[in-house]
Amino acid sequence: MSDRHSAPVPAWRVEEFGALPSTQTLLKERLTAGDDVDGLVVRALEQPAGRGRSDKAWASLPGGSYQSFAVRDRWGGALMRPHVTLILALYLAEELRSAGAAVTVKWPNDLYLGEGKLAGVLSEYSKGHLVVGIGLNVNNPVPTGASALKGWDVHYVNELVLRAARAALESMALESTVGPTEPGTAGATLAARWALLDHLAGRDVTVRTAEGTVSGTALGVGADGALKVETSTGPVSIRDGTVLSWTVPEH
Repeated sequence: MSDRHSAPVPAWRVEEFGALPSTQTLLKERLTAGDDVDGLVVRALEQPAGRGRSDKAWASLPGGSYQSFAVRDRWGGALMRPHVTLILALYLAEELRSAGAAVTVKWPNDLYLGEGKLAGVLSEYSKGHLVVGIGLNVNNPVPTGASALKGWDVHYVNELVLRAARAALESMALESTVGPTEPGTAGATLAARWALLDHLAGRDVTVRTAEGTVSGTALGVGADGALKVETSTGPVSIRDGTVLSWTVPEH
């Protein structure tokens, strides 16, 4: 069997800091400098300059879980696929639900608890590595409308995040060797598993894409991670975009 097929996900090496402007930025700087970052986790107690998708600010005050990790893509480009972020978010949501938090996933990279944002996943591919940042509200102050795992132990949450990330990476590694539709891979079950936790399913959404704004009813995701939306002119699949707004169910 080739090295590509047998290569395991590396063991985590954790470096923890009291405060960093951004764990993601530091990890990318080390990668650019040529450091060995394969399996490296950079963790901070707070991030004054934390960021999310599209460089949006992510408030990262003390008490939350803030960490980034890098993994060398030893699986022939498996970590370059567009649905990588969705798979990471899905595995994290499933791990949190197993631990007792009734979270949902909002396409393409956020976790919600009730109607408040709980966590975000940011993934970037650089120099043959996948670099992932995950911020999760625990006992930190949060903005109005956000949610948090109040009362949870942040050290436990940190390890839970890494456990979920490892499971997601192992699934993607397997997918690269046996194909995206084989049992045991995320690709085979992405749409069905996402449907169980989908924050947007059945809601009216407005999505900004490179081609313009799309409005309609969210109908889940496809096996490739594309958001399916039923519009007034028919169904569309959105592979890259930002959900600008969505309806909130009446209680």
